[in-house]
Amino acid sequence: MVAIIGVEENSIAEELGIRAGDHIIAVNGREVEDALDFRFHSAAEEIELLVQKGSDQIIFEIEKEYDENLGLQLEDLTMRSCGNRCVFCFVFQNPKGLRKTLYFKDEDYRFSFLYGHYVTLTNSTQADLDRIVEQRLTPLYVSVHATEPQLRKTLLGINFDDHLLEKIDFLIRHGIELNCQIVLCPELNDGEQLDRTIADLKTRYPGVRSIAVVPVGLTDHRKNLFPIKPVSESYALQTITEVDQRRKKLKEELGSSFVYLSDEFYIRTGLPIPPNDYYEGFYQLENGVGLTRDFLNRFQEEKNMLRAPREGLELSLLTGVLGQKVLKKYFWPDLEAIPGLKFRLHRVTNKFYGSGITISGLLVGQDIYEALKDQKLGDVIVLPPRCLNDDGIFLDDWQPADLEQKLGKPIVRFPGSFTELFKTIESYETSFSYHSR
Repeated sequence: MVAIIGVEENSIAEELGIRAGDHIIAVNGREVEDALDFRFHSAAEEIELLVQKGSDQIIFEIEKEYDENLGLQLEDLTMRSCGNRCVFCFVFQNPKGLRKTLYFKDEDYRFSFLYGHYVTLTNSTQADLDRIVEQRLTPLYVSVHATEPQLRKTLLGINFDDHLLEKIDFLIRHGIELNCQIVLCPELNDGEQLDRTIADLKTRYPGVRSIAVVPVGLTDHRKNLFPIKPVSESYALQTITEVDQRRKKLKEELGSSFVYLSDEFYIRTGLPIPPNDYYEGFYQLENGVGLTRDFLNRFQEEKNMLRAPREGLELSLLTGVLGQKVLKKYFWPDLEAIPGLKFRLHRVTNKFYGSGITISGLLVGQDIYEALKDQKLGDVIVLPPRCLNDDGIFLDDWQPADLEQKLGKPIVRFPGSFTELFKTIESYETSFSYHSR
């Protein structure tokens, strides 16, 4: 049963007298567990809707176009929790005192389909797998890390065989495509173990469409946790060399390179970001695999058309350690050449999580403030695109408004392109709160 939280005006649901506060019990005799269930079962021209209204249950027989929307707004999906204790889990590396949601470990195949979240499938039952197949929830994103059973148990912190490969085989046999992830931990799942994992997944290609290899992230708050060595620059360089050798063989065997390293490996070592053909279909952009190349591609298309929103505008771009390297190496000469515009680049060191965390997406408000409070900031401060959650809050619960107040400057989040950034500034600059102080 799923709650109705809103009904659109002039919709089929409103005409039938369905209201917020009612509950959907079933569609065509099939029980409805969540909004995803409802979306699947209501995709038909004739449906029978069983609705709970107070203490009464009412059946509505509806004729509509196959994909016509009934106008129902349903309660959000409740995310399933994860029972694993992965040795590298970021939740266990959070400092104390953060908001409760940051200590919640999610493991939900529905969010994997909807938003690209990675799941281990350890808590997926046969009923879950059947639902994935029936509702065509493809592609899914699966955290594998290792396929050797004992090592997988160690990495995931479980004491049972979760039969991962059997689950993968079931899903791909029924047409579900999977993109897999390996969080690479030095001297744990690299070397021969990495070879085994790739070999096991290779036999499932193209059902298993891609493997992303990302470096383990370690904070300064790892207390009484499984010992893991950090990824050094020399280790990253060695990994690039070894994976490139594997990719050549895979290309010959499969017609696809199949394995893709995250951008962090290349940025850390100072090696050039790979060209487009390295990433083939850019299957795992949200995992940081090809994100820099994709950004470079978009920038090359827009750079000759960029114009300052107004003459003499000064923008302060904030970035983490890795982001600074990318901007300086690939973007800075072109940005400085934009007429009538001046950029200031401010690197923010992550003191909240520790210097080992170098990506911009984990920057927090207090570190940004400490880095900027004594600096010349120009007219507008531009945040990295991924350092705020959907509610516009940093990981330490600071908000952009807090920084605006303390720094006396307007703040915008980078929207994905400089064209859109300039439009945002041009449209809203006069309404920034600091102008009224």
